[in-house]
Amino acid sequence: MRDFRPALAFPALTPWFDAVAKVAIRDDVLKRRLSALLPLEPGQSVLDVGCGTGTLLLHLHERQPQARLFGVDADPVALAIAEQKGRRAGVAWSLTRASATELPFPDGQFEVVVTSLVFHHLTTPQKQRALREIRRVLNPRGRLLLADYGAPQTWLEALAFLPVRLFDGFDVTEANVQGQLPDQMRQSGFATVECRAELPTAFGYITAWQAQPAPPAEPMPA
Repeated sequence: MRDFRPALAFPALTPWFDAVAKVAIRDDVLKRRLSALLPLEPGQSVLDVGCGTGTLLLHLHERQPQARLFGVDADPVALAIAEQKGRRAGVAWSLTRASATELPFPDGQFEVVVTSLVFHHLTTPQKQRALREIRRVLNPRGRLLLADYGAPQTWLEALAFLPVRLFDGFDVTEANVQGQLPDQMRQSGFATVECRAELPTAFGYITAWQAQPAPPAEPMPA
């Protein structure tokens, strides 16, 4: 798959992702808090873009067992782990190997799209393509919850974020450092972009933004 890079850089390390993330960013606690930001309803179709090993999907299922859950990720090893988690939990979700920049779903399929800690892995053009794809598959009355690293506010926060930049690359994390994600969301067809939470980690604050599709532009009067 084009531009695919495992979360821990090497496929052989992916089975260790949950253990590393639990220590590094308290991933299970983080995903639980993110799931609490969404007022899910029975029967809603929910897509997790970059679902990884399925931790957030499990918490979404706990919040609303009657929601229809879908996940996409480019990492086949991570998806296999998510499948195992789903079987153990008895969750009938649908997982697909796909890139955030090419979502294999029809227009307007989902009432809710969530994505967490994916966008700092994407270049700026990839971020823009992913946001346009998310906007395309989202119902016009739906909502997006995007969580990722925000702009450091102090030199200590910038220093804490430096290991992430060194590991993932300065080019893909530049938009995060510059605080450009909300503007990129607006430019990709979203409105009412608002910060719902700022969650501390050892590598800086993760910001959760909520947004809704912008209404279509009214035609100019003749």
